[in-house]
Amino acid sequence: MNAFPPLNPVEWSGELAPGPADDARQLTPTIRPAAVNRPAVQPPRTLRVLCVDDDEQVLESMKACLGFFAHEVKVASGGKVGIELFCTAILKSEPYDVVITDMNMPDVNGYAVAQTIKAESPGTPVVLMTGANNTTRDGGSISASVDAVVTKPPRMKELNELLLRVVRPA
Repeated sequence: MNAFPPLNPVEWSGELAPGPADDARQLTPTIRPAAVNRPAVQPPRTLRVLCVDDDEQVLESMKACLGFFAHEVKVASGGKVGIELFCTAILKSEPYDVVITDMNMPDVNGYAVAQTIKAESPGTPVVLMTGANNTTRDGGSISASVDAVVTKPPRMKELNELLLRVVRPA
């Protein structure tokens, strides 16, 4: 066993080599080149995400799945609570990077949540999540307050990629 642990880029090979004339043996070092051509691994981009939905199971699922992608996720059980959390975060100078809101909620629907978010913070992307086939409002197009629409249940990898696209890097 070596008295000193090997250090990179030099590691001890453990091979014995002939030593000086007294025939003593010593360990020979093996030189390894530093990893020059390896591509730099990008650390995951962490976003502050607010998820608004009236279904607790959806909120738990979103928190767990988006947390897997290293995002900081806060959940709100309904539109009114979501708007309150969003406004409180702005007052504390801890704004969310993106908001995901359900379209159909009993207290405040997703369109109203999106409009309020955009009125408070026009640069914050809002993703509308819906289980309905119809994603238009009153026969028209999606609200200008909505940046993207996803159907329920979302595919988490695709949702993560969408979030990273709609949120501009700092």
